[in-house]
Amino acid sequence: MQREDLKQEYDIVIVGGGMVGTTLACALAAWGPTSALSVLIVDAQMPAHKSNKAGSNEREKASFDSRSTALSSSSKLILERFGLWPQLSAGVCPIKQIHVSDQGRFGATKLDSADFGVPALGYVVENAAFGAALNSTLAQLAHCAMLAPARVISATPSATGMDIELDSGQADASCDPSRVAAKLLVIAEGGGSSLCDQLGIMRSNEDYGQHALIANVGLSQSHKGVAFERFTNSGPLAMLPLLPVEGEPRASLVWTLGADESEYYAALDDAELLARLQEKFGGRLGRLKRIGSRALYPLSLRVAQEQIRPGLVLLGNVAHTLHPVAGQGMNLSLRDIEALVEAL
Repeated sequence: MQREDLKQEYDIVIVGGGMVGTTLACALAAWGPTSALSVLIVDAQMPAHKSNKAGSNEREKASFDSRSTALSSSSKLILERFGLWPQLSAGVCPIKQIHVSDQGRFGATKLDSADFGVPALGYVVENAAFGAALNSTLAQLAHCAMLAPARVISATPSATGMDIELDSGQADASCDPSRVAAKLLVIAEGGGSSLCDQLGIMRSNEDYGQHALIANVGLSQSHKGVAFERFTNSGPLAMLPLLPVEGEPRASLVWTLGADESEYYAALDDAELLARLQEKFGGRLGRLKRIGSRALYPLSLRVAQEQIRPGLVLLGNVAHTLHPVAGQGMNLSLRDIEALVEAL
């Protein structure tokens, strides 16, 4: 749907066009009872497939530094139910085994998919592949529109749902609505939601005093579909299996560190960081050859005190932000999406 075709009223307005918001839109279209509902996605960022018209395919291809999401087997079933999994399969690495160990202690715990009679214990999905599948599906939806870049200035309860004031930030926005009405407003714009603040939705916040150091690591040998969780004296260290790029085996590193240690490790050059990582992790993946671009995220437990109101639902990190050690962030959001779609 083009910008000039945007309407003044929608059944559902979704604020946030990331993985959670767009997955909800695709799920609504795939579920029979909700397939005819009109949906508008409002996002502050220009969609990737539009902001890079000449090279959009390049943005969707996996690179060495592609970020990833770990999905549970139940999340795969949800995505299959909504018709999204077939398009994701090219960017998915199955987790065949999980290996848990404690640095400096004898023994380890191993879980094998074969012992449970399942093809995989979980899946690591390239975010680029996830985004490409969602964008491809969204482009085919007859009842879904996107307004981006744009932001919601305010949302006011009405007798029939929510009245929403918009700002597209465009020099020529004559075709864009400044106000829309929605029977249901879904906020899925991430943890730092100014709209939640405007609505007076309180959120509890427990600062863990930790950061997650995230990067992709090149390996000298295949991971064989094994996901590693190693508890070190610096903090839990996960190495998740990724698909190879140009024949090079890769793993996604998620290393939980104290605030002071995280700054120290983030400041090391690649060779020094790889040496420290090898020391903590050991040789189960052979020599750690190289490390890609790094990201450092502060960790906290944040939970919205109100996740539903009449005409309003919160989804994703704006509803609940969890510690990454259990890998439940996106998985919990997918279960929430399934429950919401069924309720509608």
